Amino acid sequence: MNSLWLIIRNDWRESVRSPIWHRRAVINALMVLMFVYLAANFLALGMVMDNILMAIPMDEVTYKSHGISWVLQRLNRLLLYYIMLDFTVRYFMQKLPALSIRPLLHLPIKRSQLANFMLVKSIWNPFNLFHFLLFIPFTIEVFSNLPFASALGWSASFFLLIYTNNFLLLLVKRTSEINSGIYIGLLVVVFAIFILGWFDIVDFMALSGRLFDILFQHPWTAAIPLIFISITYYSNFRFLRANMYLQRLSKFRESKVTYVGNGILSRFGMVGKLTELEFKLIWRNKRPKSVLLITILFLGYGLLAFTTNDFVDMKWIYLLFSLIITGMFIMNYGQYLLGWEGSHFDHVLTRNVSFEEYYMSKFTLFTLVSLAAMICSIPYVYFGYEVLLTIFCVFLFNIGINTFVVMFFGSFNPKKIDLTKGTVMNMQGVGAAQFILVIPVMGLPVLFYMLGSFLWGDQVGILLVGAIGVLGLAGTRFWISLLAKWLHNQRYEIAEDFRKG
Repeated sequence: MNSLWLIIRNDWRESVRSPIWHRRAVINALMVLMFVYLAANFLALGMVMDNILMAIPMDEVTYKSHGISWVLQRLNRLLLYYIMLDFTVRYFMQKLPALSIRPLLHLPIKRSQLANFMLVKSIWNPFNLFHFLLFIPFTIEVFSNLPFASALGWSASFFLLIYTNNFLLLLVKRTSEINSGIYIGLLVVVFAIFILGWFDIVDFMALSGRLFDILFQHPWTAAIPLIFISITYYSNFRFLRANMYLQRLSKFRESKVTYVGNGILSRFGMVGKLTELEFKLIWRNKRPKSVLLITILFLGYGLLAFTTNDFVDMKWIYLLFSLIITGMFIMNYGQYLLGWEGSHFDHVLTRNVSFEEYYMSKFTLFTLVSLAAMICSIPYVYFGYEVLLTIFCVFLFNIGINTFVVMFFGSFNPKKIDLTKGTVMNMQGVGAAQFILVIPVMGLPVLFYMLGSFLWGDQVGILLVGAIGVLGLAGTRFWISLLAKWLHNQRYEIAEDFRKG
């Protein structure tokens, strides 16, 4: 108990005594106000959730759940989607709980206590608190006239699943830093769920209703979510305890460069720090910023195709428009892959950064921007779910195939780019490689689509494009290693070309 109190006290003192804490006093105050505002909104939403559920258009269930109110049945049919959405939001927004391990390892404190502290610390995450504020008022109102045991079993099951999400996310993020295949696995799972729902192979709404109705009717089934949370907690515990060694920390420290970032991406190792530098280069210089602004403008490019019936019989046109929507930044920025750092390429070669990390940071940059473009294009679902399916599959192809094609061609363009000039009417860095690049980037997805469409139909053709993208993502490490090997062999020739101007 004394050891646990020591950990808590030191963690709190480190936070309040940090110079960053005092420099960001105004920002911290605004964050507190924002938290209070969001908490009040979630609480108010929970008070009227029953009315919202009754207003949602929903087909009648094909089975009867005895003893369950219609409001709760409606909620149960949506909870599976809610849990998946919760994990998705957490993945992009929730930070890993941090603890300065090094000063504590020489003290008589067990590693198991440090691991348990970091896991328990994550429980107080605002994401978890918002769920309580949203559902507690609802459960009090809805369950007041229902059996106590059923209400307790259902509530316990739901919040156990929410905390399972919490610990599962921590495990995925921590293990993915060691094995990038975790990201590929997540994409495959998301793609599979989307396909199963799209073709009505699995009715997730009916499945969700049945599962949570059972949790209400049989309170003892709360033991199943309890098993889930126990597995995820113990898996995190084992991982933390196994990696809490000075040898690992020392090895990690030796691989660092002098740059220390303070952004979100800097928390994800050297690749994250290099990606953060890429974003800073874009934001602080005129020409790369112009490329990003053009990408934003082209998000509305789909309105030219999706709002007209002229291309109904030419679905491959939708494919090309989707390529532009989610891949414009990859093509425009990636074609000058090395040229953005042409003025200081000699410094790039002297940094204590492997070429694999260098290319992986470029890949991460392209993936994040393309993902943001894909998310922003979700409103195109107004024109039909087939349009959204096309955009999603093309997004997978862009990050799984086109990123590596663009990086390959961009590596053959050692022409220095003036970052201070705009993009309009600026032909600096443009060469034969840029015109050749269009052929594989635009032609390959159309070729795969036509092949699938000819053999099995239009939808299968679109899905084939997405499947090829997933296969490309599975070989990310392999493609990155080939590019790194090529750059290693050609680094002096490229540096000489940049010095010549």
